[in-house]
Amino acid sequence: MKKISVVLTLILIMFISYYVYNNYFKKEEINLVEINLKEYSNQVKDIINNKNYNLETTNIDINWLNDNLESIVSCKEVYYSNQDLVLLHDCSINSEGNYYFYDKEYSYNDEYIKLYNDIKSQNIEIEKGNLLKDLAIIDYSYDVLEVNKCATDGICDVGTIFIIQVNQMESYKFYVLEDDGEKVKLIMDKNLVNNVAYAPSDNLLGPVEAIKYLKQATDNWTNILNRNYKVVDNKYNISYENLRATLPSYEDIYKLKDETFIYDNTDKFGYWLSTADSKSFYAFSVTDNNIKVTDVSMDDLGIRPVIEIYK
Repeated sequence: MKKISVVLTLILIMFISYYVYNNYFKKEEINLVEINLKEYSNQVKDIINNKNYNLETTNIDINWLNDNLESIVSCKEVYYSNQDLVLLHDCSINSEGNYYFYDKEYSYNDEYIKLYNDIKSQNIEIEKGNLLKDLAIIDYSYDVLEVNKCATDGICDVGTIFIIQVNQMESYKFYVLEDDGEKVKLIMDKNLVNNVAYAPSDNLLGPVEAIKYLKQATDNWTNILNRNYKVVDNKYNISYENLRATLPSYEDIYKLKDETFIYDNTDKFGYWLSTADSKSFYAFSVTDNNIKVTDVSMDDLGIRPVIEIYK
């Protein structure tokens, strides 16, 4: 009888210990993991918001993704960029909130590093559209007698000229703003549209007028892949979907302020930059061979498209 009593006591202690662990210690452990994940995710969100990463939608299956994530985290999309960045986007932790997770300099723990490696092993594919070598043409009217070799080999210098066939009927002259080895960012040599405002005078939503006219003017550029572009500055962090071109940013132009090509054909009309001034209803523009701030409601400027094309 005494032995039975001891056994029952031990069973009771085990049961109480199990209950306490699951309802207190384990719960506290899960809460700690959740807090750490949320803190980490908010850091990632700040980093993403402060950097204009060009992220591409991937072919990663959502079901595969969620099968390989921790049970308290669920995500809807995987993005990938040529900065070797994998971003898990539109995630929730225990079914609440929007969170981000990514690898590069920042990783939450070994489990997430393994997850990113697993994702990368899935043969990530991004839609590249028509390549530069297929869209760059010879055009004697622009005195372009050959396509620059950097279209297929090496890095294109800033200011390299390409004539780009944007659809079956139209081609335009562009200059290279940037070449990261995988794709080039190009700016047109003149405005495509003039007499356009950046936005209404009480604007709180970014370059809504400029983007509207840009989209209308470039929707028929069917040789150029539709992309999602971001406007990121001290005032806005806005994504614009399904655009064939975007606006040049202050960062794009300021670092090349000594290059004469960014001032081409600005004697009558300057052009808007995507970047707003953080302290007022003003935005940056290129006017009179200078980078200036201009009232967003002024409609005496134009739109100069920027496109990105894979090599």
